[in-house]
Amino acid sequence: MSDAARKRIIRDYYSRRAKDYDRQKQRTWKSRSGFGNEVTCELLHALRKCTGKLVLEVGVGSGRNALPVMEEIKPWLVGVDLSKEMLKVAKAKTSTFAESFDLVLGDADHLPFVDKVFDAAVIMSTMHYFSSPSSFLKKLRKLLKENGVLVYGDLSVHNSDVNRFLEKLEKILSKAHAGYYTPSEMRKLLETSGFNVSKSKTFAYRKSYQALIEDKGYYFGVKPEELYALIQEANTSAKEQYALTSTKLTLFYTIIIAAKSTSVPK
Repeated sequence: MSDAARKRIIRDYYSRRAKDYDRQKQRTWKSRSGFGNEVTCELLHALRKCTGKLVLEVGVGSGRNALPVMEEIKPWLVGVDLSKEMLKVAKAKTSTFAESFDLVLGDADHLPFVDKVFDAAVIMSTMHYFSSPSSFLKKLRKLLKENGVLVYGDLSVHNSDVNRFLEKLEKILSKAHAGYYTPSEMRKLLETSGFNVSKSKTFAYRKSYQALIEDKGYYFGVKPEELYALIQEANTSAKEQYALTSTKLTLFYTIIIAAKSTSVPK
């Protein structure tokens, strides 16, 4: 799939679900088996020295990460997203901080900023859409000041999942998916892209197959039987790694905190 086609799919998908997006994330992240508070705490801790400084969030979406950052840290924040509808939600949600929160309609391949301007960058639940994450990270690194902070977060493949069960699952659910990584793979990717990793933490959480279908499958016309067929065909290793049952599985979300290295990547 071409990058242009993928971007169209992503833009249309998030524009269609903009009004429902926060409700879905609330169900996943804030449930008893969720991890939303922990992720927010990690994000806020990583940005704790950014009060009054310039922070970039790529894939700002509905502003669900930006809002607690604005409330607690009070930086100058620039949020970039492909979807105009998602940016409308973010604007309404963060209206109190309008003077210090700028929203930009754009994509990660063409960030309209000068080099070495941002003190920190955030990219959450976004990079799995990128066909060339290494290229993106190297460009993002240039936008950061010396020792600038990077906060990365996304679903991750189980470290022992050599058959990439999660990849197969996601490609059924999402036509725009490019790739997930194990925590160790992402750490290595960040390091080779010019970042020094200081912390990596993975959260496990349970999610129902029905919720997977409702969150993504319906938007892409996925038939439930396609998902259930993959679950039934999963090998013993995948069943153990993702704790597959007849109704649920365990997924993993990884947060990595890094800083811009003085070594220029090749």
